[in-house]
Amino acid sequence: MPEKWRSIFIPDASTADMLAYPSALIEGRIAGKYMLSGEALPNTAVVLGYQRNGILAGAEVDINKDAAAKNNIDVAIMARSGRGGPKPVDTIGLQDLLKESSRKFKAVEADPDDPAVLLYTSGTTGKPKGVTLTHRNFATQCDNAAQILPMSDKDRMVLVLPLYHVYGLANGLVTSVSMGSTMVIIPQYTPSVLLETIARTKATMLIAVPTMYMHLLQIAKVRKTAIPQSLHTCISGGAPLAAATLQEFEDAFDTVIAEGYGLTETTSAVCLNKSGEDYKPGAIGIPAPGIEMKVVDDDGNEVPDGTEGEIIIRGGVLTPGYWNDTASTAESIRNGWLHTGDLGYRDHDGVFFITDRKKDLIIRGGFNISPREIEEVLYGHPGIHEAAVAAVHDKRDREMVKAFVVPAEGVSLTEQQVLDYCRANLADYKTPKRVEFMEALPKSATGKVLRKELRGEAVDDRLIHREQKE
Repeated sequence: MPEKWRSIFIPDASTADMLAYPSALIEGRIAGKYMLSGEALPNTAVVLGYQRNGILAGAEVDINKDAAAKNNIDVAIMARSGRGGPKPVDTIGLQDLLKESSRKFKAVEADPDDPAVLLYTSGTTGKPKGVTLTHRNFATQCDNAAQILPMSDKDRMVLVLPLYHVYGLANGLVTSVSMGSTMVIIPQYTPSVLLETIARTKATMLIAVPTMYMHLLQIAKVRKTAIPQSLHTCISGGAPLAAATLQEFEDAFDTVIAEGYGLTETTSAVCLNKSGEDYKPGAIGIPAPGIEMKVVDDDGNEVPDGTEGEIIIRGGVLTPGYWNDTASTAESIRNGWLHTGDLGYRDHDGVFFITDRKKDLIIRGGFNISPREIEEVLYGHPGIHEAAVAAVHDKRDREMVKAFVVPAEGVSLTEQQVLDYCRANLADYKTPKRVEFMEALPKSATGKVLRKELRGEAVDDRLIHREQKE
C-alpha cells in the first residue's frame, strides 16, 4: 500500500498557527488510533506563510501586547499544556466560551424524530456505517432504564466508558441526566484510578466492560486494601462476563451485576440478565418493557422455543436507519424488525440465549472489529498472497485478533514486519496481536475461508453448548 501524503498551505498564517497546526495534527494522530475507522491517517506537510512579524513566547514570558499591537506584531503565548495551547485564529476554546456565556439556559424545542446523534459502527462489510439515533430513541431508552434499574437522583454513577460509544453514551450519560443522578467522569481509565474514584466518591452505580471488572478484582487483591462497598448495582456489557468473575466480584464488592445485551442500532441495551434467583448463566436475559424480540429462520418465520435462529428486535429504541445508506438500512431493517445477525434461542421462560455469531465480528474491549477490514489491509501488502483474520483467546481468556497469512511465492516475511504494516494502517485495537504463517488457508468446497477452523485453538466464550436431552 503506497504511503499517503497530504499538504496544508496557509499563505497568510498567524504566529499562533506555527504551533497550533502541528499540535492539532499530532493530537489527531493520537486520537485517530481509537476511531472506529480503518482509514489510516496520511502524513502531512504544513506550509505556512507569514505576512506580519510575530512573537511566540513561553507561558512565563511577560510581553507588552499593547506595544506589539502598535507595531503590527502578532503575539502568541505558548501554554504549559497542549490542550490549552495556541489555537488557530478565529477559534474559541471551550473554557473561553463558558466564561463569556450567560448562566440562563433556554432549551430549544426539537422534533422527537429528528436525529440526535450519528454513531459509526462496523458492519458485516467492514465499512463504518452511520447509525442515526433520534431524540425519541434516547427518551425511550431512558424510560426503559427507569423501569428496570434501581436508579434515582440520589445515585452517583461512575462514567469510565468512552462517550462516543453507545454503551457509555446511552446507558451512562443520557440515562444519568434523565434520572438526575450525579455523574463522576473519569477522563482516562486505569484500574487504580477507577478503584480510587469509587472509594472516594462513594459511587453507587458502575457501568463497565468485563475486563474492567477483572482489573478491579486483581488490583484489589494485589493491594490488599479495603474494597469499596458503596456500589448497589453494576452493569456489564460489550462482551460476555465469565460467571466465575461475576460471582467473585459480587462477593468482594457486596453488589449485584446485571449483564446487558444491545447494539448501536437499538440505542444500547434491550435486555438484561439480572443476578439473583432468575439469573441464568450464559443468557442475555428477557426484553425490556416495550421491546419485542423473537427468533426466526432464514425465511423470517418465527421458530419454536428452544430452536436456534436469528434474533430480531423491534421497539421504540430502534434506529430509523443508516445515514445516507438506504441499501444497508433495507438489508438490516425489514418490516420494522432489526435483523441482528446473532444466532440464538429463547427458552420456555422467555429468556434469550446467544449461541453463535452470524457475523464473524471479533469483540475486543467492548468494540466490534471486522475481520474483513483487517484482511483488506493485509491484502494491500505486496508480500502477502492470502490472509484471513479470526478471534483467538489470550492468557486472560479475552478475545484478540490473530492474522493467518500465506506469503507470496518467493517472499520471506516475519511476524514483526506484518505487525508493523498493520500498525501503520489500522487503529491500535484492530491491529493483530499475533501472526501465523500458513502454506494455505482452510477453505470450503466453494472457496470460502473456514474461520471456525482457524479459531479452533480457542473456545468462543459466547457459544452456549447445550446437552441434548434423551
